[in-house]
Amino acid sequence: MGHEVKVIHYRSVFPTLFYFIARLFKTLIKKIFKTDFIPFHKLKSAIHYEMDGVKITSEPIFKLIPHIRFSNSVINRKTKKIVKDNQESNFIPDAVIGHFLNPQLQIFNSLRNFYPKIKFSLVFHENPIEIAKLYGLNVKKYLRNIDYIGFRFEKMQHNFESIFGSEYSFFLCPSGIPEDYILHAVPPSKFKNPKLSIAFVGMLIPLKNVDVTLSALVKAFPQKNFSFKLIGEGMMLSNIVSQIKEFELTNNVILLGKKSRLNVQDELMNTDVFVMVSSPEAFGLVYLEAMGKGCISIGTKGQGIDGVIKHGENGFLCDSRNVQALADILLDIQRMTFEEKMSISERAMQTARDMTDQKVALSYLKKIGLV
Repeated sequence: MGHEVKVIHYRSVFPTLFYFIARLFKTLIKKIFKTDFIPFHKLKSAIHYEMDGVKITSEPIFKLIPHIRFSNSVINRKTKKIVKDNQESNFIPDAVIGHFLNPQLQIFNSLRNFYPKIKFSLVFHENPIEIAKLYGLNVKKYLRNIDYIGFRFEKMQHNFESIFGSEYSFFLCPSGIPEDYILHAVPPSKFKNPKLSIAFVGMLIPLKNVDVTLSALVKAFPQKNFSFKLIGEGMMLSNIVSQIKEFELTNNVILLGKKSRLNVQDELMNTDVFVMVSSPEAFGLVYLEAMGKGCISIGTKGQGIDGVIKHGENGFLCDSRNVQALADILLDIQRMTFEEKMSISERAMQTARDMTDQKVALSYLKKIGLV
């Protein structure tokens, strides 16, 4: 939109011993933390690059152990570095916009001393309970230094208000997708085959609940009149393969592994139903991408896509671990007439059209008073 933007991306780094232990007990640590996002190598210096005309710095920031706040001395050093770099490049910000709680909440508090008159906006992606846990008695002071507080979805805002009150300027901050990812019309191949084609796209990690989806498919379609494409990789792959064999779904489930974002679009174009009942899920862009391809999408109640997907109108919502409820939704979709499926598909595509990168970005700027 013609704005000059600088991005600073902080990557937590830990004592060298941490990485040795992480590599030594890789499998065990992944199981304990239920994620593939475990760092095994230390970022030793900042990385500078440019993307889409935006100058980006990916910078290491030190702390002793994961999941704690950063020390004040570390925060002060990083703040002074931001100010120094801005001065050297004659960059005077009109606003500071951030995402994620840690370390941004602390850094914003420190930056306010150098930029007292500009607007600060921070979007939380985490459970608001974590804010109080992390910052304790300092939390109110830190929050007062934020002019606009954003959330990825409505329930997260309500949880925040129940803990910290409602005397702040709030807004919702969903993501958008490229306009050219959205089709002009539902593909003619959609919903023509009585055998439903279903897809999942994402990391194969516990919170994605792929095991629930497989169980629901078996319950909904005992005759196995469906195909299920699994796109992604991760620590749960061996468990998923075992479940596929146990349920005798080898001929129904296609493991496509990791694919580029562009290749995913091609797969979604040839899919009737998209399913991802993950929890927690701040906001899954792949839901919008599936909706933009005319897929009937099934998301999770009370998570980031709730409110974007409206149950029974432009898709469906389900509790994350409720196998029977998901099976019932899948059966309901199969039993719909072609016209009913098309109606939901067209409304899904319209929702995606209303949430392009450009439209969401403009809304974001308006909400924080920059346009």
